[in-house]
Amino acid sequence: MLLGIALAILSAVFWGVGGVIFKLGLRGESELSGNLLRSIFAVLFLSPVILIKGIEPLTAELVALVIFSAFFAFFLGDFLYFRALKESAVSYALPLASTYPVYVAILGLIVYGYPLTLNVVLASFLTVLAVVTIPKETGKFTFKSIIAVFAALSWSISMVTLDYLTIYLSPVSLAFLRLVINSAMIYAVVREVKVSRNTLIFMGFLGGFISVAGILSFVTSVKLIGSNLVAPITASSPVIGSLAGKVLLKEKLSSRHVLALVFVFIAVIAISQPSVMITPASEG
Repeated sequence: MLLGIALAILSAVFWGVGGVIFKLGLRGESELSGNLLRSIFAVLFLSPVILIKGIEPLTAELVALVIFSAFFAFFLGDFLYFRALKESAVSYALPLASTYPVYVAILGLIVYGYPLTLNVVLASFLTVLAVVTIPKETGKFTFKSIIAVFAALSWSISMVTLDYLTIYLSPVSLAFLRLVINSAMIYAVVREVKVSRNTLIFMGFLGGFISVAGILSFVTSVKLIGSNLVAPITASSPVIGSLAGKVLLKEKLSSRHVLALVFVFIAVIAISQPSVMITPASEG
């Protein structure tokens, strides 16, 4: 349990710092081109491990589910997230994108019959409260806001597939396959790989490394404790993202930002406590 929580927190650190790195790498580049370069480098970083360890046997069902998971996680979800990063500040886009624990809790209850616990409800509520607290650029929800929220919904659909996929595939195999599939899907759309010095550094080397580290720690934590518990923990990434944005991008961190970060921190504490059941788990 503790290892799963620690890995989930570690992945939140990578996602938070990654928000700043990706924003820097997307300057003057399209979301798809940046996503493609990030995925290609991540595949290259994982390739030596795959060559040594190999990949577990695949069935048609597993292949279809991996493609489904890759589409909603990296192709659609990350495209919407990168779009939100380009359109607004990291400290604004990250909290909105971090509403996914709510959707994961609902989908986990529907798909797997996970018990609904007071911890998950409280953590999800605090995450949403943090989103409401974060000062909006225009003082109200705009189309930019909706982009980040849809990214969260797309990620949550992919996350619930990991509980099943990690039964049959190791975190390394699963990360490698999903990134290869994402690279293929994006290349089919853009038909070229744009490489500039900026994208090579931030989306390629740094983005690829952060993606590999974040994905492996995230998938491993899901394997250990389940997506319904991991999701609220990784939603703490706005804490890191906002602080990193202030330091690296000179973004303003207001008192409302600080309050929102406190809510997210409390959410992490809540999910780390012994579970208090609201509904029992489904039998069978």
